[in-house]
Amino acid sequence: MSPLVSVVVPVFNGLPHLRDLTESLLAQTYPDLEIVFSEGGSSDESPSFLASLTDPRVRVITAPPGTGAAGNWTAVSEAATGDLVKLVCQDDLLEPDAIAKQVSDLARYPQAAMAVAQRDVVDANGNLLYPRRGCAGLTAGLMSGADVIRAAYLTGTNVLGEPLAVLFRRQALFDALPWIDTDPFMLDLDLYTRAARDAQVVVRKESIGGFRVSTSSWSTRLVGEQVRQFERWQDAYAASLPTPPSTTDRLRAKAGLHTQALLRRGAYRWLALKGSMKSSH
Repeated sequence: MSPLVSVVVPVFNGLPHLRDLTESLLAQTYPDLEIVFSEGGSSDESPSFLASLTDPRVRVITAPPGTGAAGNWTAVSEAATGDLVKLVCQDDLLEPDAIAKQVSDLARYPQAAMAVAQRDVVDANGNLLYPRRGCAGLTAGLMSGADVIRAAYLTGTNVLGEPLAVLFRRQALFDALPWIDTDPFMLDLDLYTRAARDAQVVVRKESIGGFRVSTSSWSTRLVGEQVRQFERWQDAYAASLPTPPSTTDRLRAKAGLHTQALLRRGAYRWLALKGSMKSSH
């Protein structure tokens, strides 16, 4: 019997991209699926759109008034009833066989707490910008979670990628909850660190979906804050280790972080010049 997979989606002013995501979820080839949306107080037409969905696999909950991003992510995660759980943000996309592939990965490696994969970076209109991004420094197949998190520390970037690239075993996710946005840019990596550090992770070097970049998600003016928040995460990670990182590793981690910042600034400027960050909707 195949496991039930819960795909959970926190929603806040999700249109127009929420429609595209929903189509990609309903088109999944994996049969045993529930899709849970959590409406977080939108002022656009998202509630009406969600109310119009009639597919029996879909369930819609409403977050309590005043719930922030992390609270909505936690509420929708806790609403999942499946054996496996994937959180997907409202403007991203999944390939039709994304769930099937990651279920297969976890079936092959029953000791793994989570499966991760690469994803494409697409622009505001869904056009491909960068294929097969993510999983830098990771090897395909089973890896120690400690090695995966160490790779994030050394490279100065979230090597696991956005939540669309991750499928959790239910217990591994629930043991790591809640999602915490004290540092909002570290919301996902913060939880991955708790879920993976003492576990195993199965890595797929293949894209399973699209992470959408737009004026609402990326901005050159945010790079400095991203760097500061990632630096705090690196410091907390280093302090948590039984043996502190070597001077060489600390220098490598700092260099990796600032290299990533330079690359991100360059990418933002190039995309802005192309007009790729503005939706045609």
